[in-house]
Amino acid sequence: MKRFISSVKEEVKSLKPMNIVVFVVITALYFVAGFSASHFAVQRGFFEIWGRRMPLASLAGVFSSVSNIFLITLVVFYGKLGFLVSMGISVIRFARLANGIIIARNVPSIPGTVLSLFALIVLILIYRRNEKIALVQKEKFDLIKKDQENLSEMFLETAKALASAIDAKDRYTHGHSNRVANYSKEIAKRAGKSGQEIKDIYFSALLHDVGKIGVDEAIINKKGKLTEEEFSEIKKHTIWGWEILSNIVHSPTLCIGARFHHEKYDGTGYPEGLAGDDIPEFARIIAVADAYDAMTSKRSYRDTMQQAQVRSEIENGMGSQFDPKFAKIMLKMIDEDTDYKMKESAK
Repeated sequence: MKRFISSVKEEVKSLKPMNIVVFVVITALYFVAGFSASHFAVQRGFFEIWGRRMPLASLAGVFSSVSNIFLITLVVFYGKLGFLVSMGISVIRFARLANGIIIARNVPSIPGTVLSLFALIVLILIYRRNEKIALVQKEKFDLIKKDQENLSEMFLETAKALASAIDAKDRYTHGHSNRVANYSKEIAKRAGKSGQEIKDIYFSALLHDVGKIGVDEAIINKKGKLTEEEFSEIKKHTIWGWEILSNIVHSPTLCIGARFHHEKYDGTGYPEGLAGDDIPEFARIIAVADAYDAMTSKRSYRDTMQQAQVRSEIENGMGSQFDPKFAKIMLKMIDEDTDYKMKESAK
């Protein structure tokens, strides 16, 4: 019983204002119909309809039936709340009619009593049927939800495996994609993005370097300065990543990070030289996270940079390399990281 009452309270809390108004109106109409039934039950006059004389008392049954329809409507459209109210009203009405027959010997109330009992049974049957339907729907919903969770988990594992495979091409980028994804996720969260946007940004960041699968490992792992031709080859990973991920039509935002994460806020980046807000917001977030991880990871030509130097580079890049809005969030994250844990862990 406690569980039932608890579920009724939850239904009441979930009702919209318009639903509450309709509920009150239907309940009020029931009482109007019930009062009318009682009023006409004691009338001795007649009325004409289609040329025939009918006793006014006959209208009592009509209004009684209409009142039952209003009760059934509450059960059908308002679930447990409607059932509770309708059952309460029906039980009280049936008790009063039955009392009139047994105590007051009011024989004319027998039809109304039988009709009331019938309505009571109908309400219970409708409620039980609705509960069975709701149970079946819940089972179907739970099954669909479970399938979606399994697919999401499979997608996450596949994306992480692919990102790890890409990072493995560069002996100096262990876990790079995963860290960039986590930094991007945190920046997006602090920027007030929705849950779905944060999720989309995370996956776009996780696969931002997928295009490197087409770049020669000798170029990726070269210790010295890249030649102009080698750098041109490296830059192609943005286009290749876009081409790979754009084939996943059910996740249209997935390819954004791959193509645009090397664009710069002042328009001097690649591959398209976009500037400012013309650069997709996802990419502007990932660009800050990507640059931060590059500076806080060990490379072939240098060790992990000092935190103060990293902060200075991010601050100096505001408005030129980075979107100031997201760079400020990254700076705040750096300031909060007093133990300098946001960096590549020692291997």
